[in-house]
Amino acid sequence: MQYRTVGKTGIKVSEIGFGCGNNAVLMVKAPYEDQRQAVRHALDLGINFFDTAFAYGLGKSEENLGRILNELGAHPVISTKIRLEFDAVSDVGAATIRAVEAGLKRLNRDRVDFIQLHTRVTLERGAGKRFNLTPQDVLGPKGVVEGFKTMRGRGKVGYFGFSGLGEVTALHQLVDSGEFHGFQAYYNLLNPSAGQPVPQGFSALDYRRIIDHAAAKGMGAFVIRVLAAGALTSDPSPGGGSSPEPLSPGSDYPLDVQRAEKVKAILGLDGRSLAQAAIRFGLMKSEVSTVLVGFSNTAHIDEAVACSGAPVLSDNEVARVRKLWETDFGE
Repeated sequence: MQYRTVGKTGIKVSEIGFGCGNNAVLMVKAPYEDQRQAVRHALDLGINFFDTAFAYGLGKSEENLGRILNELGAHPVISTKIRLEFDAVSDVGAATIRAVEAGLKRLNRDRVDFIQLHTRVTLERGAGKRFNLTPQDVLGPKGVVEGFKTMRGRGKVGYFGFSGLGEVTALHQLVDSGEFHGFQAYYNLLNPSAGQPVPQGFSALDYRRIIDHAAAKGMGAFVIRVLAAGALTSDPSPGGGSSPEPLSPGSDYPLDVQRAEKVKAILGLDGRSLAQAAIRFGLMKSEVSTVLVGFSNTAHIDEAVACSGAPVLSDNEVARVRKLWETDFGE
């Protein structure tokens, strides 16, 4: 396992991170012994970064991860995320503190290394189907960052981050603030715009190379959806990801499956799995701190870990994929 430093924090994390989310269901719905075996196996292979959230099983993921790590006596780097709802509006900072405290209780930990905002950030509140926060809600007086700083002062959290989902201009404003140490970047072979140039009018959301923008501010990047909710695997699920609506606009699962077939056809792969090609693509970008992968079993862990330190995509392969991006996958 290879390790990278998260921005300017000095914290070293494994190139492959353990995503404890809903999509792979392991840490939410699998039998406890299967969860325990997977976590222990990951630790044995050198994975030292675990990412969870209240939203994953309404706290089940945090509870299961905390219990297992305590049983194993393990102390990896842990990131958890808070999601604020409408009742937070009157005092976002206080709601942030309550949410962090609740997360620590579920994890049964005194402290986490990274605390991240899971709520989407948009220029106006209420844009979209779910509750969103504005940059002012996050950065202003009695905002999220103030709540995070209070908890840091109490020794409960180390560094701050946010999920890079919402309106792109608002996300770049959070980066510009200089208040954050890392963030979760939506980045994969089907929508590489967080770290690669894409043409104007690209049908998936253009994140305007936010990974590079964040790196210039000393931030790390935790890549999410590197497998595009399973589209970039050898056997994509007929039902798709864990939500009826795409995590990122323009990345609808059925469309991503079609795009993935085009990527698979031009890469050739030569015995490599499509999933491994996708993970290696994520690791090619030096500004990326870790690639978060959701696992369903220990075989998936082995497959992902084999990508760390392995040869990346060749210049020729990248050039072929870039032609797909430049033509918006021929659409």
